[in-house]
Amino acid sequence: MSNQFQDLLNALIKAKLPDINTAVPLAIRNRGLDPMINVTSGSQTIGSINLGICTADATASYVLQNLNGLSTLRINSLAITSIVAPKDGLSLHGTVQLNATVTSNLGIHLGGSFRAGCGFLKPSVGLGGNVTISSVSINATGDFDATIGNQICLTHIEISHPGLNYGGVNVNIDGLGIFNSLLHPLEGFILGLVKGPIISLIEGAVTPAINNALNGIFPQCTSLA
Repeated sequence: MSNQFQDLLNALIKAKLPDINTAVPLAIRNRGLDPMINVTSGSQTIGSINLGICTADATASYVLQNLNGLSTLRINSLAITSIVAPKDGLSLHGTVQLNATVTSNLGIHLGGSFRAGCGFLKPSVGLGGNVTISSVSINATGDFDATIGNQICLTHIEISHPGLNYGGVNVNIDGLGIFNSLLHPLEGFILGLVKGPIISLIEGAVTPAINNALNGIFPQCTSLA
C-alpha cells in the first residue's frame, strides 16, 4: 500500500513542478538573494613586499558583493524516496530527494584595496575583479507529511541538508601595480573563500527560499482511486 501512496504523491509533485519552478525564483529574489548585495568582507595579510627601506606585510581589505544568478535555479526533480505509515492509518511521513540546476553562472563582484607600509611609505591600490562559479547544481534531502481521508493530501515538504556542486570557480583580479607579485596568492585566497564559506553561505541562504516556495504550493490533494 505504501508504494501506491508513494506513486500517487510523486505524481502530484510532478504535476506541480512547473508551479514550483515559477515560485522558487520569485522567493529567491524576494529574500534579497539575487542579487545578494553583501556576501563577505574582511582583511587578510597575503604576503610581503620590499619597499626599499623595509619589507612590509601586504594586506588585502576585500569586499565580495552583488552575487547574481541564483534566481535561475530550476528544480529538475523532487520525489518522495521513502514512506512511514503510522498505525492510525490517517497520516504519512517520509523523506524526499531534490535535484536542481542553476542555469546561469553565478557571478560575484570583488572590490576593496591592497596596502602595505613602513615609515612614510604607505602604498595602496584599489582591488577590482570578479568571481565566476560555473555549472552549479544542488542536491538536497528533506521530509514530507501527508494525510489520508477521502483523498490523499500532501500537506508539507521541507528541504534540508543541501549540497552545492560546481564545475569550476574562476577568480579574475585586475592588475595590482606595485603589488603584482602577490596577484596569484591573492587569487588563491579568494578562491579558498569561495569554495569554503561562500558556498556554505549560498547553501544556507537558498534553502529557506526553496521551502518558502514549497509552502506556497502545498497542501495539494489527489484522489485515492
